Amino acid sequence: MKIVEVREAWIHTHFIVDSYFITEQERRQITINVEPEILRLGIQYGLIYDIAPSKQQAIIVLECIPFDHVKSMIEQLINEVIKEFPVRHPEQRNVVMNITVSDAKPETETVNDPTPDL
Repeated sequence: MKIVEVREAWIHTHFIVDSYFITEQERRQITINVEPEILRLGIQYGLIYDIAPSKQQAIIVLECIPFDHVKSMIEQLINEVIKEFPVRHPEQRNVVMNITVSDAKPETETVNDPTPDL
């Protein structure tokens, strides 16, 4: 897994990764390895995780916008932690539409009444 794009959105920095989601265990690993360094850099805000619905990619959100040199340090640190994580793609689903029946035989058989006519 790796960061493919970094965006600033209002008061957050979004690190968009090339995977559909990040597991809870991977989130803990990122938090354990990255947040102490963020605090060391003087940033008091942590990380949250989200999924970009339009791109179907996971986002690691830093709840602030640091200076560019600090942002690149954080990006390198996150990339170092997530480089061994597997890339997960969204499930591919087949959608069935417009079902038609061809060569259908009309039901013309009649049931024979076992009782004789009186």
